[in-house]
Amino acid sequence: MELPYEEEIRKLSHPEAPKIVTKEIPGPKAKEVLNKVYELETVTLLAPYVIPFVWYEAKGSTIMDPDGNIFIDMTAGIAVNAVGHSHPEVVEVIKAQAEKLMHTVDMPSPKRVELMEKLSKIAPGEMKGNVRVAFAMSGSDAAEMCLKFARWFTGRAEIIAFHGGYHGITTGTLALTTNPAYKKGLPPLVPGIHFAPYAYCYRCAFGQKGYPDCDLQCARYVEDLITKPGVGLTDKPAAVIMEPVQGEGGYIPPPGEFVKWVWKVCKENDVVFIDDEVQSGFCRTGKWFAIEHWGLTPDLLNLGKALGGDFPVAAVVGLKRLMDNLPKASQPVTFAGNALGCAVASKNIELMKRYRLDERAAKLGDYFMKMLKELEAESKIIGEVRGLGLMIGIEMVKDKKTKEPMDLDKMVWLVHRMRDKGVLAMICGRWGQVFRFMPPLVITKEMLDKVYEVFRDSVKELERQL
Repeated sequence: MELPYEEEIRKLSHPEAPKIVTKEIPGPKAKEVLNKVYELETVTLLAPYVIPFVWYEAKGSTIMDPDGNIFIDMTAGIAVNAVGHSHPEVVEVIKAQAEKLMHTVDMPSPKRVELMEKLSKIAPGEMKGNVRVAFAMSGSDAAEMCLKFARWFTGRAEIIAFHGGYHGITTGTLALTTNPAYKKGLPPLVPGIHFAPYAYCYRCAFGQKGYPDCDLQCARYVEDLITKPGVGLTDKPAAVIMEPVQGEGGYIPPPGEFVKWVWKVCKENDVVFIDDEVQSGFCRTGKWFAIEHWGLTPDLLNLGKALGGDFPVAAVVGLKRLMDNLPKASQPVTFAGNALGCAVASKNIELMKRYRLDERAAKLGDYFMKMLKELEAESKIIGEVRGLGLMIGIEMVKDKKTKEPMDLDKMVWLVHRMRDKGVLAMICGRWGQVFRFMPPLVITKEMLDKVYEVFRDSVKELERQL
C-alpha cells in the first residue's frame, strides 16, 4: 500500500507504542492525578469515571501517561486530532502567532481572512467560492448558530432531527440530541423539535430486512413530516439537521439514497439542509466532508473538532443566499475566530492537503475494515463492522441472531482491557454497544496492525467469559 509522506508521518509518533511499563493501568502517578480529579472536578464528566486514564504527553497517534506508559490513540480526542497530536508545524505556528496576536474580540485579522478563504475553497459541492463563514467556540456552539440562522432565514421555527443524533449539550442542541443520559430530569427544552428514524439498517426502526428491499421507509417518513398534514408540525420545518455519518449514535454510514432523498425533499420545499460534520468532517471518512460521498451541497455546514485540532475552533459555513439574509450584527461571539485559533486551523488544513489525508483515510480504512470484517465472520459477538474511511464502528451483540446489544459493563471491560494492552479506544451507540475506531489520520499501517491484534485478542477473551 503506497501512502504519501509515509516516512515523515511515521516520525510524528512514539515508535515503540504500545509500551506498558507499570504493573497496572492507571499506574501510581496517574492515580495521584485521578484522585485529585475525583476531589476537585465535576462528576458530570465521562472519561475519568468510565475510562480511568490520564494524558501527560501526546505525539502523532500516540499518548504517554504520567507513568511512562505509551498507548496507540484510537480516539483522536474524539475525532479531533486529524493531523496528529502536537504536530511540530502546528506547534511552531502557535509560537509564532502567540508572539504577534492572539485575542481579537471577534474582529478581523489576516489569519481570520486566510482561514475563511481556505474554508471557501474546500467547502463541498456548489459551496465552493459561494459561502460566508461564522466562527464559533465548539461544535455545540456552531449547531446553535445553525438553528438560529435557519429560523431567521425561513421565518419558521420547527426542526427535524434524527433518532440517535448528537448535535451538542447546550440548551438548543440538547433538544436535538437523543441520548437520554444527557437530558434526563431536565425541564422541557427548546420546543418545535421533531424526530425521525435514521437509516440504521442493522436495527431498522421499521422492521425491514435491509436496504434496498426496505424501499427506504426512513426517507419516506421524513418526506411525510415535511409534506403532509396531521403529522405534528404546524408548518413546514425551518430545517432538517443531519449527520451524514451518525457519530455518537453508533458510527452509522447510511445508504447514500437515504441522504439524497432527504436532501431532495428539503430542496423542493425550501427547507434548510444542515449538514453536521463536526465528527465526520476534514478527511475522516475518506473525503474532505462525508456529504461529498453523495455529491450533495448543504445549505449550512457545521464544523468543529478537526478544524482546530489541538486548539478549539468551530464554524458555520453557509451559502451566501442564506447568510446574506441574516440580521446584521446579530451573532457576536467574544473568543470565536481569534487570530491564534485561525492560524492553527489554517495550518491544519494545509497539512491535510499536503499529506492527502482524505486519500490516506480511505486506503487505511479499507485495509483495517477488511481485517475487522474477517474477524466479524468468525466472532460470535461482533454483529456488524461498518464505516467510511477511518470512522469505523463495531456493533457488539450477545447473539448474532437476536441482535441483543452487548451489556454495557462488558463493553467497558473491553475498553479497559484494550487500555491495559496499550490501546486507547471508546464506545458509542444507543446502548453503549458500539466500539468505535477514530484514530488520528496520521496513524500508520503498522500501528493499525497492532491495534487489530489487541482488539482481536480482547474480543476473544470476552467471548470466553461469556
